[in-house]
Amino acid sequence: MGGQQAVIRQLLVITDGCSNVGIDPVAAAAEARRRGVVVNVIGVVDKGDMGRHGREEAMSIADAGGGMCRVVEPSLLSATAQMMTQQTVQMTLQQVVNQELMQVMGKSAEDLPPVERSRVMQVVDKLEEELSLHVVVAVDTSASMKDKMATVREAIRDLAFSLQARQGESRVAVLAFPGSGDEPVRLVQPFSEQLNVTALENMLVARGGTPTGPAIERGLALFDEIRGRDEEDRPPTADDQPVRRWGDEAVAP
Repeated sequence: MGGQQAVIRQLLVITDGCSNVGIDPVAAAAEARRRGVVVNVIGVVDKGDMGRHGREEAMSIADAGGGMCRVVEPSLLSATAQMMTQQTVQMTLQQVVNQELMQVMGKSAEDLPPVERSRVMQVVDKLEEELSLHVVVAVDTSASMKDKMATVREAIRDLAFSLQARQGESRVAVLAFPGSGDEPVRLVQPFSEQLNVTALENMLVARGGTPTGPAIERGLALFDEIRGRDEEDRPPTADDQPVRRWGDEAVAP
């Protein structure tokens, strides 16, 4: 997958309603996908529903961002966030695997004989655990989320702890939208391998609209920032030299 350390980038939007401030979130999600970031959406409902427009918007954001959309009750939020994160890693790897195989062998993993397909999937399973994973969690903190915030904080904590159990590097950043005062989006925590629990507890419900599009844009800016820092800090290694594609190794006799 190239000489540079591969990173899977995900942006998880947690909301309970429709965007009504700033740019179109569907367009922002499409831009994220173009730049290699998968956008997943969790709609949180409590004794009701997001409404037809809210549900359609959530699904459209996920579709444009190449991700998944789930509408769940607060009690299922934690498990859903972890499931979506893991499934996104699996789907991203499978897409990369098939692209590599098509270039190397002119066929996808599904077209391989059982023995070779099994060896490819072993490589995928290993990569799933070892690849770097960067996740931005963007949380809707509009007034309607007030009674759900405790559950949202717990879900983010659980997600961060589950990522720490991976072998590969995992970093999490957290955004709140709307922000405080006139800012549409507030940075709760920049990318870090450890969750700042104090900052998370101070993530309070704000007044104002729901700027989902600006939150996705801010998430993309965070990915750009960490990508730039990583490239500056990365020392030259032997991996920078041309190497054999790992897809060749996976199916070699």
